[in-house]
Amino acid sequence: MNTEALQALFVTIAIRLGIVILILLVGWWLGRFIRGRIRKFAPRTNLSQSMINLFGFISFYGILLVAVLISLAVIGVPLASTIASLGAILVVVGIALRTILTDLAVAIIIYIYQPFKVGDTIETNGVRGKVMEIQLFYTVLQTSDNRLVTIYNSRIQISGIVNLSAPKVLRDDLAFTISYQDDIQRAKQILEEIVSADPRVLTEPVCEVKVQELGPSGVVLTAMPFVKFEDYGSIGPDIKERVKLRFEAEGITIPQQEVHLAAGGDKPSLLDGR
Repeated sequence: MNTEALQALFVTIAIRLGIVILILLVGWWLGRFIRGRIRKFAPRTNLSQSMINLFGFISFYGILLVAVLISLAVIGVPLASTIASLGAILVVVGIALRTILTDLAVAIIIYIYQPFKVGDTIETNGVRGKVMEIQLFYTVLQTSDNRLVTIYNSRIQISGIVNLSAPKVLRDDLAFTISYQDDIQRAKQILEEIVSADPRVLTEPVCEVKVQELGPSGVVLTAMPFVKFEDYGSIGPDIKERVKLRFEAEGITIPQQEVHLAAGGDKPSLLDGR
């Protein structure tokens, strides 16, 4: 190959390389621009922040993928074989990363159907907390003691979701045990008085006090007040303290389960019901 042909080859390669770099830069810029527009204008719609993040993610990497394919075509790589190879690679990667793809699929379902959203308080995987983030592969909850718990989306799908924020009004069941010798009707009356006196308890639906169980150590009474979501969980400790003091003043016994040492051993055993 003579010098002129070699120079022409280098010029052709340089031009194509420059075009490829230009295409990639334009694709990168265009992807960031579209994602920025989505983040700027989408909040004016009814889309949740999770949906906005998803659309931004798809637009950025979708445009970038198109730029890469065009760049490959510029340097002479056949698009048909490239797309076929890319499909085969995606199948192999999908099998290897099926757990991650499951997390992604669940995130898309959450974004579309919105069983919960950022700011809701939910229970899942044995954790109750406020939803701080819904990412493509995991969800972050903030618990009442200020811990941040990260749960993979696939685990949320398996365990199920209890959305405490959605109903706005919740029933907070409060159980109390009294002795079999005590007056059940008087104890129920005391519970009704204490619960109804709390301003956080709603008058509708009406709070009920019922015998829940005849337990091994006493009669279990349950007060079932309805409260607003923001008061759920905070009303229980206050009412329990008032009930304890009032029961003591009225002579109503809160029984304790007796624990005895088994003969010939040093481990405690519960003898109730034996």
